[in-house]
Amino acid sequence: MLDSEDDAALHALPVPARSRPVAASHERSPLIAREQRDLLCALAYVALGVGDGVQAVTLLDLVLREVPDDAGALRLMAYAQVATGDGMRALQALDRLEDLRSEAEDGETPAPLLLLRSQALRLADRLEEGRATFRRFVAARRGRTPTREIAA
Repeated sequence: MLDSEDDAALHALPVPARSRPVAASHERSPLIAREQRDLLCALAYVALGVGDGVQAVTLLDLVLREVPDDAGALRLMAYAQVATGDGMRALQALDRLEDLRSEAEDGETPAPLLLLRSQALRLADRLEEGRATFRRFVAARRGRTPTREIAA
């Protein structure tokens, strides 16, 4: 039997996480440390390597839920979404990554990201945009601006 309110508090069930008020992102520290983030990203990378894109997306969702502006996780997420055939979500990750690059004034988009974007556009049935982006990729790999003759 419980004799006092203090005893009741000691034996009370914990409040489920969903019912706790959510703190604003700037008011709380991330729930995962840098080492945990690195481990989740490494596991996602391995999952992609063995062809399990769905598992990679799940792991990267955990990272991006806590650190939505993590450029490395966003790149991996775009690749994982392409691997699972979800072009629209891959484009969302690539758009967010491009926003971060613009904020940092990071110059031209690197060729690998152009290739990834062209694949995502193809998966999203935006073929003309995908072709144009692929031409930009080819030109970036050759170190020049795209011309019509590359498309032929």
